[in-house]
Amino acid sequence: MNPAHEHDFDIRARQAHAAALAQVSPQALARLRAARRQVPAPSRRAWPWLAATAFSGVLAVMIGLQWLPSDSPPPQGEEPAIAAGTPDATLPANTLLDENPDLYLWLASSDAPPLAME
Repeated sequence: MNPAHEHDFDIRARQAHAAALAQVSPQALARLRAARRQVPAPSRRAWPWLAATAFSGVLAVMIGLQWLPSDSPPPQGEEPAIAAGTPDATLPANTLLDENPDLYLWLASSDAPPLAME
């Protein structure tokens, strides 16, 4: 639409509105004004919306933090000893395997290849 046409439409709408108001009786206008004053203004309680938004935001952050990769390695406690009766039972398991000559004797035995093939 061109601006001149919009301007004409606006003028005609205002004239029609003024003509309609001129036809309304003063009693009807008084009742409409009184009714408008009696209607309570809509209350603007924003706290339910604010609480819901905050809760969903915290929940989203918690879920997002679960998906982040962990920078710290998992805690490593002492591994259980392989043979509790040996004098080296207090050493970690990887130290027992490195220093235990029985492991190397077992690997050289005839029982090791069938177990390794399973």
